[in-house]
Amino acid sequence: MEFDGASGNASGNASGNASGNASGNAAGNVAGLGFDPFTDSPSVLLDHVCDLAPGLFVASVLEMVDPAALSPRDAVRYLQIHERVASWWASRANLALVAAAGLTPTVEEFILLDRLTDSEREIRIRELPRDEIAAALRWGPVTTQARIDQARLLAGPLAPTQKALALGEITPGHVRVVSESVERLSSWEALENAIIAGERAEGLEGIEGESTGENAQDVALALIAAQSAFNTDCGVFQGKVLPTARRQGYSATKSKANREISVIDAAGQARRREAARRHRDVYVTPDTDGISTLIARLDSITANAIMAAINAAVTNPAITSPCEAGSCDEKIGERRGHALAALIFGTPILPGTPGTNPPSGATDLMPIVVNMTLDLTVPITELQAQASASTNSLGCDFAQLLSDPAVRVFARPVAISDTGHVLDVGRRRYQITGVLRRLITTRDGVCRFPGCHRNATKCQIDHVQPWDEGGGSDVGNLGALCVRHHQLKTHGRWEITDSKPDGTCTWISPDGLIYRHHPPPLVATDTVNTNAVNTSTTDPPDEPKF
Repeated sequence: MEFDGASGNASGNASGNASGNASGNAAGNVAGLGFDPFTDSPSVLLDHVCDLAPGLFVASVLEMVDPAALSPRDAVRYLQIHERVASWWASRANLALVAAAGLTPTVEEFILLDRLTDSEREIRIRELPRDEIAAALRWGPVTTQARIDQARLLAGPLAPTQKALALGEITPGHVRVVSESVERLSSWEALENAIIAGERAEGLEGIEGESTGENAQDVALALIAAQSAFNTDCGVFQGKVLPTARRQGYSATKSKANREISVIDAAGQARRREAARRHRDVYVTPDTDGISTLIARLDSITANAIMAAINAAVTNPAITSPCEAGSCDEKIGERRGHALAALIFGTPILPGTPGTNPPSGATDLMPIVVNMTLDLTVPITELQAQASASTNSLGCDFAQLLSDPAVRVFARPVAISDTGHVLDVGRRRYQITGVLRRLITTRDGVCRFPGCHRNATKCQIDHVQPWDEGGGSDVGNLGALCVRHHQLKTHGRWEITDSKPDGTCTWISPDGLIYRHHPPPLVATDTVNTNAVNTSTTDPPDEPKF
């Protein structure tokens, strides 16, 4: 239904009459809408505007509804509509930012007279409007420049993202993911360099006259080429990522964006990995009450290997708890803290320990040997080809990790379908074993309840159709659910329908609202290797149960 003509008329009259001036004239103006915003119930109002494009008319109808008096079901629908209106309103701010700062980066030139030498000198200031915007909106300079850069992208190559925001299909959080992602592209870096070169050429031309005209023309052509390449990359990227952003949250959108960046700009992947490696660091942030936070920025495989070693070490009673089992309430986080310290410093060797000869009694430390398991969500053929190299596409020294005598690593391959979803983990037969559980947790990644990001390895495996009602233990009928959402499904009147082997499913809330869940593929489908299947029948030990 179109509201271009009716919207302005109805919204103007509706907003004017919302304050209590309902009149016959207003009633006549809304007669063609199919509902009366002044007399119909909130449920009826929400029914009629829930599918309309967000704008002033929808906002004015929401204004006529008292959100505090809504039923739980209507309150959720109100929030859905409100979120879309808020996205539309945010899209308007992007237009104003471009109007205030300009569509392209600006450089202001000023000629100053030096009174001491009676000579002139040129002053160049970049982004002069930024400071006024920052002062008016009380934003910091970094935040202001980031918002300006984002608004310019949305007015240019990211116009489809701006349109999706204006229609309420995505939120400002999704927009931030998209804009920050494209700024990682090699073509964006080339465009920035071309812009800087153009500014320098203009400055030289102003000083040296026509002698640099030919060079300035070359720079201008390079700028056009760089802009065209970046626009092309942005178009491909949005075509891949926006469908995910329209139906999923920030985390899933960011994962999808990361995968597509590696496909679109495969040549730049090594550069980005190396740049990220240069930002690895470990530092301490002091907290309160004698506690500090130790933060480590590491490559993903090394970080996960360390976490797996910690989880494997927490089962060692000599290092995880000073008290007997069941005599204290030490939590899993505390045991991980003990385990990390023991892995770094070792554990005390007590006098008389078999196989040891401590020269200084109990003060000597013995290294901890652990078994750990890593799920490598890359085609196994790539891993086999790269394992002997000093570094590989995983971004870490994997050969060094494998050669550490204190660590025994089981690397489990993951079989990927032609759509990028998990088919199997370690075996090709489906049965009720630890292998099947790992298949489900690897496929789902997180709890499959919409918006929940609880790691699937810490979730329960749920039968969509209960086992005692004839539900099978096949991948299409199984899914990872955290304890809370498993309870909601079992006892809270939430239902799962249309569960698929690739992990997609549909949820129906107690109020009848419908939500669709789509687990993201583990690897970009453009780079899937469908032959990456391990035929071994020997499995590594299961992980600790926590």
